[in-house]
Amino acid sequence: MINPPYDDENVIWPLSNGTKIKTSTKRAVVTPTNLLRSMDDNSIDKALVMATSICSNTHLSEIVKNYSDRLIGFAWVDDPKDSDKAVVQLDEAILQLGLSGLKLHPDMQNFSPADPLITPLIERAAELGIPVLIHSCPGIMGRGYFSHNLPENVDTLKKHVPKATIIIAHMGYSRYLDLLTIGQIPGVYIETSWGLTTITDLHGMGFMSKFIRRVGVDNFLYGSDWVGPHGEMERQLGIIEKLDLNTEEKDKILGENIREVMNL
Repeated sequence: MINPPYDDENVIWPLSNGTKIKTSTKRAVVTPTNLLRSMDDNSIDKALVMATSICSNTHLSEIVKNYSDRLIGFAWVDDPKDSDKAVVQLDEAILQLGLSGLKLHPDMQNFSPADPLITPLIERAAELGIPVLIHSCPGIMGRGYFSHNLPENVDTLKKHVPKATIIIAHMGYSRYLDLLTIGQIPGVYIETSWGLTTITDLHGMGFMSKFIRRVGVDNFLYGSDWVGPHGEMERQLGIIEKLDLNTEEKDKILGENIREVMNL
């Protein structure tokens, strides 16, 4: 989701260092209507949608309230390292705007999840009983932030805040093998977008099936990182359908695990 206007301009992602990343996606594509259409086409009942630097908590809250039976919103804070302001923003988003989780992006926000400066924010999320989804896709967005996005940072974060519920987005991408240890920490979950397709392309269905079972089926959450009707939902679902997992295991990945995380 992005803030209006929904026009033919390209979506631009601003990083905290002033860099702007221009994408090929048009703003007019990333609308609630198109998301719901994609969900319907793929028999998806509910979706998590994230506020970001280009989608305010207020705007996302309005969207979620309009589609409360289909969409669940995650909040954004401007600077996770500025704990006083970040905690105030989070409280407003959760307690007043009705959002249900927190999204963090180390590239955009220029921080490491291992940095003790973000501990107060994560502690507050744990107190509120909400999960924190952290972008973990090293080397994709901006140069110079590779180390910020490593899954190993979640190990340190969980040491700082043991009660936190953390979702590692994108399966750690190029550092997916770290999930063999990091992904088994209690309270840590793994979201599949981009990572599932990339790793399967490299190693095949057999490897992915064994990998998921080795880490633990209960730890995986289906995700598409939807940014418009580009087929990512279908690619992810197609892979999950073909994995050498039983129906119960696939159902956990496709919905039952996130149902427990979100207390739905």
